[in-house]
Amino acid sequence: MASVEQLSLDLSTLGFVALCAAACFQWYRRRGRAQAMLAISLSLLALVSVLGRIQAVTGSSAQWIAAVTVVAFVGCAYFILLFRDSFVPMKPLTRWAARTMFVVAVAAGVAEVTVLAHAGTQVLMALSTVLVLVWALFIGEPVLRFWLASRELPSVQRQRMRTLSFGFAVLIAIVVVAVIGGTALRSPAVRIAIQLIALAMVPLIYVSVAPPALLRNIWRMGETNKLRAAMQDLLIFSPNPRVLAEQAVGWAMRMIGAHGGFIADAEGKVIASRNMSEAEIREVMTGRTEAGAAIITGPGGAASMIAPLRLAEGTGYIGLLAGRFTPLFGTDEVNQLEGYASSVAAGIERTRVTERMATIEKHKSQFLNLASHELRGPMTVIRGYGSMLQGGMLGELNERGVKAAGVMMAKITEMNAMIEQMIEAARLEDESLIIQPREADLRDIVSAAVERARLIIEDARALNLTLPSRRVPVNVDDERIQTIVTNLIDNAVKYSPDGGDVSCVVTLRGGLARVAVRDSGVGIAKADMNVLFTRFGRVSNPATNHLPGTGLGLYLGRQLARLHGGDITVDSTPGEGSTFTLHLPVAGEAFISQPDGSPARVAARSAQRG
Repeated sequence: MASVEQLSLDLSTLGFVALCAAACFQWYRRRGRAQAMLAISLSLLALVSVLGRIQAVTGSSAQWIAAVTVVAFVGCAYFILLFRDSFVPMKPLTRWAARTMFVVAVAAGVAEVTVLAHAGTQVLMALSTVLVLVWALFIGEPVLRFWLASRELPSVQRQRMRTLSFGFAVLIAIVVVAVIGGTALRSPAVRIAIQLIALAMVPLIYVSVAPPALLRNIWRMGETNKLRAAMQDLLIFSPNPRVLAEQAVGWAMRMIGAHGGFIADAEGKVIASRNMSEAEIREVMTGRTEAGAAIITGPGGAASMIAPLRLAEGTGYIGLLAGRFTPLFGTDEVNQLEGYASSVAAGIERTRVTERMATIEKHKSQFLNLASHELRGPMTVIRGYGSMLQGGMLGELNERGVKAAGVMMAKITEMNAMIEQMIEAARLEDESLIIQPREADLRDIVSAAVERARLIIEDARALNLTLPSRRVPVNVDDERIQTIVTNLIDNAVKYSPDGGDVSCVVTLRGGLARVAVRDSGVGIAKADMNVLFTRFGRVSNPATNHLPGTGLGLYLGRQLARLHGGDITVDSTPGEGSTFTLHLPVAGEAFISQPDGSPARVAARSAQRG
């Protein structure tokens, strides 16, 4: 049993020495005040254990060894308090009181083992009580404060805090038991158990100082999904770079457990910051490097990190400042910040591209609005003179002049239609387009549209209209529905360069009214379908490049159809022709588009959006 007890003591001592070495190595790598205080504390704790083993092995009772042990014992606790002071500075009065208690405890302990070593039991017990109470207070206050603060930290830092707190709390318990245990501690089994418990605290305290990657991953598993969802929302849905940067700083602080943070662009201009002054940001920025994330000593000696953001115009930076309870920054935090910085940089670039696209779209809409209105006036004058010329009001025309006037009026009509499309598209963009629905018979609307189309069509190909025998009631703006049908017929003729019949069929089934316009023209490849209903979108191939058009007709038609609670769908085979179908709810019905583009009835009421 004695050999087992000696082995447990030796292992315990070796464990604390190894812990001291690990803490000193961490201080050597980081060189921060907090690292220094923790390294000194653990070094003094190892010294207490080593001196105790020296006394036990050599049988020495030298008073100087005992006195050094007492000083190291009290100093170990005092530097833990200073470790806490690195995160949460103590008030001047509290710091003065701590120093006073340190001096009193050291004096009491040294007196107990030197000049008063042979005093009465009560005196020795009083001195030991003072020593242990001060030691427990110095360690207990940081332990309790760290444990309470850990509740608001990210998972890895929370576990590091709690592990450190638990390890030192057990050491407090061991010391208290050693003082008040009395005869119970004479049992070798009890002493072995105490040494094994103390030895078990060594790896606990170590992982709080430098936890291995596997353990960090285990600790982090609980909040990984939450962080992933937040990152998705941050990077995909943030409306502009400034909003994204502000949110990114907040999440970086939460992820790392920092007190403050900032993001600067490639010119060094701060676009977002929290809890950091301009002077603090400048000090952290002095440690920037394009090589990767770096840990530096920030304002007031606090640990800081800074990582580059690879932006299109250059290198920006994201920086973090250690919080009051932030554990020492290490490789885990560095790797996290580097990966996070890459995502933030991609998000900022995405928002800038989105902003540029929005600006382009805005300018395009402004040009569309301006051009269409400016063209309308001159075209009205040209149309008036063309009508006068065609009607003979400006003199008799010969046969070639009459033919030329007819062609000119047809082109004027075509151009007016284009201008009207541009105006309608501009109104859609400005959200100023207003429809005036009323109940009507869709057969009448389509018949009028077909007649209008016949006037525009230059060739005499067949244009077949098929109407149901019963009324097709719809609640629509009939003028705009006529425009949609006329555009569909015009497209059917335009994209049938080799001729062929064009048919327009009205049907009513299942609460839906349909107007299908079929042609036997060039057809549309599946790869080109995605540009059909976009603004200014046109299918580009040798068979269609020469055909006139603005690329607004189908875009405008679908938007108008959707304003009526309907839609336009297309079915096409290259080389065989296309069928464009206008879907409208009958009066009292509405539908939405299915994922495959087909309509489905959803409610027995009219769906109107103005």
